[in-house]
Amino acid sequence: MRLNRMLVLIGGFFLILGSRLPWMSVPVLFGVEDPAFEAIEIGWEDNGFITGGIGLILLVIGIFWKGIIGKRYSIPCAILAVLAVLVVIGCFQRVLEIDPVAGFLAATDVGIYVTLTGALLALIGAIKLTSADQERPGTTVLSSSL
Repeated sequence: MRLNRMLVLIGGFFLILGSRLPWMSVPVLFGVEDPAFEAIEIGWEDNGFITGGIGLILLVIGIFWKGIIGKRYSIPCAILAVLAVLVVIGCFQRVLEIDPVAGFLAATDVGIYVTLTGALLALIGAIKLTSADQERPGTTVLSSSL
């Protein structure tokens, strides 16, 4: 299995996993200690749905592609991975705007970091797919004879 395909598969899996883990701490950010507010910790409101959906799409693409697929699927994969990175960066920016007293690291939780890792892995895998050094089978003989 190709490395770029594995990176997209692992990135998609991490995006799905990270979307269901807590992204932030409500008591630290807002000073509220109530079980009713704990639901927004998972995926930071609706951002977990977005990144989980992106992860599912990337996982399906990674499972079903065969051989060299070229830019037909790699550019959409890269766009989706960039979108997931931008969602996480937006969440980081929002936490910094709130400026919790306990600090940035205390306000964020493991889910946002797993999601960021998955998005970056998928982005690296998709960029490797769009690289120009991919050749079609049999073209190395022709190009070496010229």
